[in-house]
Amino acid sequence: MYSRTVCEQKLQYIHLNPLQAHWNLSKHPEEYSWSSANYYEKGIDRWGMLTHYMDRF
Repeated sequence: MYSRTVCEQKLQYIHLNPLQAHWNLSKHPEEYSWSSANYYEKGIDRWGMLTHYMDRF
């Protein structure tokens, strides 16, 4: 990612994608099992390997 803005845009897309009507995988981003949204919303890292994107900028 070449800028913070682009990174945030892509992260938002990734977090909202499972909510799309054609996927219908969850009703909230943090409910989707494979999403990092739980990490950003509640600080829960299910896999022990996530880092905050702001640590990269």
